[in-house]
Amino acid sequence: MAKETVKAVRDAEIAAEKLIKEALEKKDAIISEARKKAGKILADMTDEAQKKAENDIKDAVRRSELIIEEAKKEAEKEVRQLIEMAKTKEEVAINLVISSVV
Repeated sequence: MAKETVKAVRDAEIAAEKLIKEALEKKDAIISEARKKAGKILADMTDEAQKKAENDIKDAVRRSELIIEEAKKEAEKEVRQLIEMAKTKEEVAINLVISSVV
């Protein structure tokens, strides 16, 4: 009976060691899978952030081009107005000189 008790204890120890080994293997597998998923999530988030940054840059460039184009149009309008004012003043000056000479 003592042999049976010792055998039962040894069998229980072997079964417990087997369960511990399986649990450690499962733990390692779960950790490995979690690391893979975390890596993929990180890569996906990085790609998404990169695409968003690129789109934000494109939008900023597009807006700046519109602002520059609008400023260019405004400057051209002001130049035309200044030229018209200069022509008017030139005519007034010519008429003044002619009337002074006559």
